[in-house]
Amino acid sequence: MSPKRDLTSRGAQKLAERERAVGLDPEDEAARWLEEHDPKPPTAPPKSLTKSKTLHQWRERQKRSS
Repeated sequence: MSPKRDLTSRGAQKLAERERAVGLDPEDEAARWLEEHDPKPPTAPPKSLTKSKTLHQWRERQKRSS
């Protein structure tokens, strides 16, 4: 058996997301406190807001002409 790998920051984020998605036991006082005091991370804005269709078309033309 190989040794367990170290947890990366991305792995920790995914683990936290999975734990949040599972839900909390309503009888668990610590879980309720954490839900109230640990804010959810803000969602990342979609990339489409920063990348325009014209930019995409320009890049495609540059690829074809090269």
